[in-house]
Amino acid sequence: MVVRLDLRHLLLATWTVDPAAVARVLPEPLEPTEVDGESVVSIVSFRVRGGRVGRLPVAPFSQINVRVYAVHQGEPAVFFLRSYVTLLGLAGTLLGAPYRPAWFRVRRGHTRGLGIQLRYRVDESAEGTPGLLGRHELGVFEGIGLRTIRVRRGPARWHPAEPVAPVRADPLVAFGFDLEGPPRLVYAPEAAFETDAPAPPLL
Repeated sequence: MVVRLDLRHLLLATWTVDPAAVARVLPEPLEPTEVDGESVVSIVSFRVRGGRVGRLPVAPFSQINVRVYAVHQGEPAVFFLRSYVTLLGLAGTLLGAPYRPAWFRVRRGHTRGLGIQLRYRVDESAEGTPGLLGRHELGVFEGIGLRTIRVRRGPARWHPAEPVAPVRADPLVAFGFDLEGPPRLVYAPEAAFETDAPAPPLL
């Protein structure tokens, strides 16, 4: 079954971290990998404004993903440490998505909740790029064993952004990451992607 989501206010916040810290949070057989020459972790937030699951419409909700980057069976992949959604997003759990319920807000210029505080300014006069972070096609998460999804991304116009207030990223700190300095931010006002329902567990 094909899932298509239309996004708004897509923010990618990335920190450079110790490779050993990434290795500690990865389950076997995943192996840590560098992205654009660095070991990084990310918080990704966005607002789902709609979409479809097969022929059924998707209600609006917000989502925050806490991500690291790995190699799975020889292919670069995103490993989802946590995926949080607001109430209406929990319907995705019926398709096997690893969503956890939470209260938070995702708006242009501000993501807050879950111990996350990202206030930022977007430079719409400049073009930005997420680099390889925005081109991974394989996603991996833990369910009963490891499960995978394959993402097909639509076009997005990225802009650089910068923090305008102190940043909090408590979920990453709770996983043992030492976050030095402000994150690198890129923002897309609109985006879209398609995926199929998660593959069966890799036991």
